[in-house]
Amino acid sequence: MEILKIPQKVWNGIEFGSYTKIAQEILTNSESKRRWIAIYANYKLDFVNNKYCFFLEKTKENMFCIIDFEMDIALVELHEGINSDEDLLNLKIYTANNTEELSHLLDKEGINQELFVPEWRCDYPL
Repeated sequence: MEILKIPQKVWNGIEFGSYTKIAQEILTNSESKRRWIAIYANYKLDFVNNKYCFFLEKTKENMFCIIDFEMDIALVELHEGINSDEDLLNLKIYTANNTEELSHLLDKEGINQELFVPEWRCDYPL
């Protein structure tokens, strides 16, 4: 049984609060790019009345959507959010349908779960 290692205070924001996503910035080998990984709580999103980014629409049948991507630093500094799908470089999309799957996936990908924070604490651009 996989146990989530995301800080309880952060995870409570998903489970009991108003967070729909949490994220962390990850070091990258490129001086011209920044990298993030984020977990979206798809089950909290209203796909009927709202339009979301392509990766959320693509994974809306799943409880969680996890994305790992890079962005050019210049784009991050020029605007908030993305202008097109091409702004997300080296994009990887994962899904999970429960917290066990989520924890297993993060561990398998070598993501330190303890570093997740609310999106605004890591300059998350989406």
